[in-house]
Amino acid sequence: MFNLPACDSTSSSPKLTSLGDLDCFKSRTTKVTAAPIGELGVPTFTYSQDVNAQKPRKQRLAVIVGAGIGGTMLVATVIIIVCFCLMRARRLARRTSDTGSSESSSYVDGVRGNVSPHVGNHSSSEVQDISQLALAELRIATSNFSQSNIIGEGAFGLVYKGLLQDGSIVAIKRRFHDPSQYFAHEVQNLGQIRHRHIVKVIGYCQENREQLLIYDYMANGNVGNHLYDSEGLPIGKLDICRRLSIALGAARGLEFLHILVPPFLHTHFRTCNVLLDENFTAKVADVGLSRFLIGGYRAGPSSGIDCFCDPELSISNDFSERTDVYGFGVFLLELISGREAVGRNGSVPGQNLIEWAKSTNDLNSFVDPVLRKDQMEAIQLVMELALQCVEIGERRPSMTQIVATMEFIHEREMGHLKTEGLDEEIGVVTLGSELFK
Repeated sequence: MFNLPACDSTSSSPKLTSLGDLDCFKSRTTKVTAAPIGELGVPTFTYSQDVNAQKPRKQRLAVIVGAGIGGTMLVATVIIIVCFCLMRARRLARRTSDTGSSESSSYVDGVRGNVSPHVGNHSSSEVQDISQLALAELRIATSNFSQSNIIGEGAFGLVYKGLLQDGSIVAIKRRFHDPSQYFAHEVQNLGQIRHRHIVKVIGYCQENREQLLIYDYMANGNVGNHLYDSEGLPIGKLDICRRLSIALGAARGLEFLHILVPPFLHTHFRTCNVLLDENFTAKVADVGLSRFLIGGYRAGPSSGIDCFCDPELSISNDFSERTDVYGFGVFLLELISGREAVGRNGSVPGQNLIEWAKSTNDLNSFVDPVLRKDQMEAIQLVMELALQCVEIGERRPSMTQIVATMEFIHEREMGHLKTEGLDEEIGVVTLGSELFK
């Protein structure tokens, strides 16, 4: 409803009290006359009052109604744009719900689109450059690579705990090697892989014939630290829910690598490469490390005992997703038995964990003693899945199938514990600070 001013014939500006008073304009209308185009090519206008001209009521109403409709459409357009932006932001938030930190992660499909064929298709705005740090800073961060800061050793070299200038606690892998452009190129590729269950590469260094990789620091070390002692025997630090959660997290990390186009193969998956952060979230480590090692991880079975190595590699040396699945199956066997998968710890001398699992008729003797007998149903399901993973290649499930199975087992067991009121027992674990003193 429009409230219009009243018409006053004595006033220079007519006042209206109703739409009917528009008739008073019949004797007072404005006419605009265009003058000839001037020197600049722009027409000039003069205004004059024509008291005898009449402007139809319908034309006035059309102007008023048109202005109202135009304003309404403008407001509606703004609202639609805002809603679209909010909906898109929510979709992106859901899509990125699996990467980043353990508490707030985002699922980014991996990606440096113009660099590596193993990562997804993202725009250049989403590419994250990996920091190149100076060797001097890394020396300060590790107290000149002090032996007291060594937290591990792998195929790439020693691993140090370090404190960067910005306050970040990191793990630094160090080896002596001639610098190469290939190294920097591959580190940039690996740095684009972002997932909640994959250890993130955050930087690198090449100086003085040294190559260093900088990763997020995992406060609780690798899973093996919580399963068995130096002899590979059970220590019983993890309950069934922790073990199922760890298995599910590691499975999701491997699945993410396998669903990239083309699939990204780990080629060296094993328990020592499943690390735990401060919240005991499992993260797959050493992703792509085999690319830096000539004749290393990709050389097939070694001369020593390596139960994680797919026996089919001795025939074809052809790595595939099934190779990682085999390693994951051995990882599951370690989780439920609490034993290290090497020959010295089998029930029969010279027999490894896989052979024992395949031949045993007594699941109770195989399972970690700390796990309760009333949890045997979940353990049985994990055991069956593990044995499928170490079957002949084509019989092995995909990582997507493994994730679906582990989700079912995990949710089912958590539901049982809540029903029994035992979920409060979860969480008694060893802190990372106690592991790396």
